Amino acid sequence: MKIIVVGGGKVGTALCRSLVEEKHNVVLIEEKEAVLKNITKRHDIMGIVGNGANFKILEQADVANCDIFIALTDKDEVNMISAVLAKQMGAKETVVRVRNPEYSNTYFKDKNFLGFSLVVNPELLTARYIANTVDFPNALSVEHFVNGRVMLMEFVISDSSKLCHMSLSQFRKKFGNIVICAIERRGKLIIPDGDATLQTADKIFVTGNRIDMILFHNSVKTKSIKNMMIIGAGRIAYYLLNILKNTKMNLKVIENNPEQAQMFSQDFPNVHVVQGDGTAKSVLLEECVENFDAVATLTGVDEENIITSMFLETLGVRKNITKVNRTSLLEIIDTSQFSSIITPKSIAVDSMMHFIRGRVNAQDSNLDAMHHVANGRIETLQFEIRENNKMAGKSLSSLKFKENILIAAIIRKGKTIYPTGEDVFEVGDKIVVVTFLKNITRIYDLLAR
Repeated sequence: MKIIVVGGGKVGTALCRSLVEEKHNVVLIEEKEAVLKNITKRHDIMGIVGNGANFKILEQADVANCDIFIALTDKDEVNMISAVLAKQMGAKETVVRVRNPEYSNTYFKDKNFLGFSLVVNPELLTARYIANTVDFPNALSVEHFVNGRVMLMEFVISDSSKLCHMSLSQFRKKFGNIVICAIERRGKLIIPDGDATLQTADKIFVTGNRIDMILFHNSVKTKSIKNMMIIGAGRIAYYLLNILKNTKMNLKVIENNPEQAQMFSQDFPNVHVVQGDGTAKSVLLEECVENFDAVATLTGVDEENIITSMFLETLGVRKNITKVNRTSLLEIIDTSQFSSIITPKSIAVDSMMHFIRGRVNAQDSNLDAMHHVANGRIETLQFEIRENNKMAGKSLSSLKFKENILIAAIIRKGKTIYPTGEDVFEVGDKIVVVTFLKNITRIYDLLAR
């Protein structure tokens, strides 16, 4: 597909990388020549220096023949103007990044009078992700697939856990429709077989339908989030408080900027807002941070978030959520020290790639969705079995899949099946696949040659 991206910031760069990996024809429009040169050279894509809201620049990019136009500059209004213009000039689909809470009102979203195919708000998506994490406090991370029918959660096995030393065959007998699709052990990822045994400190990635997963989550070790501290009153905090305001949770916000703290106390009168440096040890101890069930560190400085979260871990904060924008930092820190790391840029890119894949129709199958978990090391893919697909009518055991491929679930006529080797694929099935392999875009890529 021909895809035009406007804006070469963090999200734009990450999106270009993902698009190139999936063999799309990408054109990047960026005003800063040095930034453009760096990205185009690194990812071998076409680049145009200029303003994405300029008619002549869009004409030069051949916007009339593009399949998807994506505007990701740091200015919402520029994104919207450029997307409206692109649509008028012939772009088939338009995607815009809009971050300002003023544009998140019901009229703007529901009416969508500007005709955008997708509106992406990284901060709102991140806030929803955090709210999910708070809903399931025993899990390190929570993902949803197939329109919420299938969930994937990450747990760590403690010494005292009743899952410790349990084999996977015993696990399946006990929990029925819950599947362990991957285990991270001492930094190494494995897709286990029935003989594998769970050990202390294992991170397990578990999938199932929502009801079964809620029951499993509660059976692991029951705890709930009754009070939560948010460090940093930025956009993510704003959206998060709007999501949580109707809950019975006790909420406290610490913000260093006096004007911002004042604004939050006015907008959220039922929330205790403290003006102070939430990354300072003295302030945290004064505010009794150790008594909070969950803390989300959401300042604009990654390094401060990381160091603060490391300190919170030493205090024994049960649910410690850390915002990290620069994924390069995750490569040099020990992520096992952190209970939950969130990356808004990755969440936004995943959302856009989900949309793009839904527009890419393969002849026999469609990669409907892809989600990255375990800091991008595990991919969960969603395919549909279409007419004339050679896998239709065959059992899983008769098909030879590549190593490190697991068919985690089959959705058939709205019902979720957690398959064994005897289950047979049918036309219309949606299948959820867990793998460590990269660049799988067609369903036949799952099969060994």
